[in-house]
Amino acid sequence: MKSIAAIAQCRASQEPEKNLCKAEFFCRQAREESACFVIFPEYFMTYYPIEGSAYYEKAQTLDGPFVQGMKRLAAAHGQWILFGMSEKPGRDSGGKCFNTAVLLDDRGNLCSVYRKTHLFDAFSWKESDSTLPGEVLHEPVNTPLGKAGLGTCYDLRFPEPARIQALKGAEVLIYPSAWVDGPDKFMQWEALLRARAIENTVFTIGCCHYSEEHYMGRSLAFDPSGRKLAEGEAGEELIVLPVDTDQRDAIIHQVPVMKNRRTDLYDIRTGK
Repeated sequence: MKSIAAIAQCRASQEPEKNLCKAEFFCRQAREESACFVIFPEYFMTYYPIEGSAYYEKAQTLDGPFVQGMKRLAAAHGQWILFGMSEKPGRDSGGKCFNTAVLLDDRGNLCSVYRKTHLFDAFSWKESDSTLPGEVLHEPVNTPLGKAGLGTCYDLRFPEPARIQALKGAEVLIYPSAWVDGPDKFMQWEALLRARAIENTVFTIGCCHYSEEHYMGRSLAFDPSGRKLAEGEAGEELIVLPVDTDQRDAIIHQVPVMKNRRTDLYDIRTGK
């Protein structure tokens, strides 16, 4: 099965309403390219970081106006849409919200929700100061790209969630991200996305936020053999790529790493 995916590499503003307009622009462009699945980056609903308590104050629930607006876009364009948002918890959270990835199907239905589990407390950043960690790994879901697993940005550095989702049948792993620019950061981004693809025999897609202040853009996608399918520049752009699951079957036949695992010596369980 061959499908077309579109990576909407862009910079979000601090105002959700403006970002809905940007989503409309990229969805229209993706439809012209016959893409059935559009991927927006982490922090797409509201740019992060924001000073003070504004990040929490601008957060919304899953039935808030931003998600409703994205649902309308998905239905209007007949596209699956994945995007990052700051989700306001339904409880007292001490001014913190979830860093949430939302997946909508092509009729605008809420298909899956993943709350980032590994918070970016590294490289002098402290995401946990403003964000609650998710407590559940993503369950792969059937999409036009194949069965899809999700992770968010810093999750990419941890191989266990990727392997667990692959053991549950994931054919593609998608990472909405805001990868902070800096020395060796692109090298790490590229190496990790390629490694997750090769070791799990899956497609990997990394959609990276772009901003001059913080995030590098340079989104990437790899096939299950580690061959690069797409690479973005440092800027806003739509990146279109094919995802062919029949090609994956041929690679698995050549290199059946999942079948050849020594589970008598080690075991990565598929859930708690």
